[in-house]
Amino acid sequence: MNYKVVGIRITGVLYALISAGLGLVAVNSGNNLMYLITTMLLGFLLSSGVAGRRNLYSSKLSVTFPDEIYAEEQCAINVSVTNKKHSVSLFLISVEFGKGEAFFPVIRYGQTLEGAIFTKFNKRGRYNNSLFYITSIYPFNLFKRYRHIYIDGSFAVFPSPYKCSPDAVFMRDDHEDNDDAEKPGLNHNETDIVGIRPYEEGDSIRRIHWKSSAKTGKWNTKLYEGESAGVGRIIELDRIISAGVEKGLSMASYVISESIKSGVPIGMLIQGVIIPPAAERSHKLKLLEMLADYHE
Repeated sequence: MNYKVVGIRITGVLYALISAGLGLVAVNSGNNLMYLITTMLLGFLLSSGVAGRRNLYSSKLSVTFPDEIYAEEQCAINVSVTNKKHSVSLFLISVEFGKGEAFFPVIRYGQTLEGAIFTKFNKRGRYNNSLFYITSIYPFNLFKRYRHIYIDGSFAVFPSPYKCSPDAVFMRDDHEDNDDAEKPGLNHNETDIVGIRPYEEGDSIRRIHWKSSAKTGKWNTKLYEGESAGVGRIIELDRIISAGVEKGLSMASYVISESIKSGVPIGMLIQGVIIPPAAERSHKLKLLEMLADYHE
């Protein structure tokens, strides 16, 4: 986390104009009462600036991004503000990101308060060094002080899910019959094809998935599941994006989420590489990150 830029905006413009106007009147008239009033107004302005600066610099920000963020959908970013002082409370602290804001009226000394900023990202992709603002109008809303805070690291924004039929994205031949099904002692459930993985030395030639190998130019091996396992599927991303990259990615994003929610192992053919099916949430996030980072 880096605190790069510090700034101040005048919010009490009318107050500042009145103070300046009275100062000019005092200079031109030589009236001692006007001098006294102008001095009080400027002193009030100065004390406001000093108190606001102390209030802002006594705060520390921590940010946690959710692990699932989808483009064009609102998400909640968790923020926490700590009062570093051990004897003074902080007042009117705001944390801003994009068009969202989290407001903390009072943070007592040594206390940490948590809040959420609701915002959304318009495009998928990877975002680095996110810019947050921590601001305060304390004590009299005459100044608004702020700091630019760059949060180190990156996070992925996944493609916005586009509802579609799962059959529109799956490989059309990933459940074809195979020669091993005719071997004695093996029943249909044990030999169903549920996915494809890269060829490994020692794999039987009977397990070669010829159609996908021809498409990708690399040897691929059929994957099987027993009766106790769910049926897995392969998303043929290389085919569905041919009609439009962003729409294809959004269709894949929807099917991945729905499949994992239903407990169905899901894999993906992406740029000639086949990711074997799995049903864990970590696998879901891995596939969605690949969609977020996709470039032709």
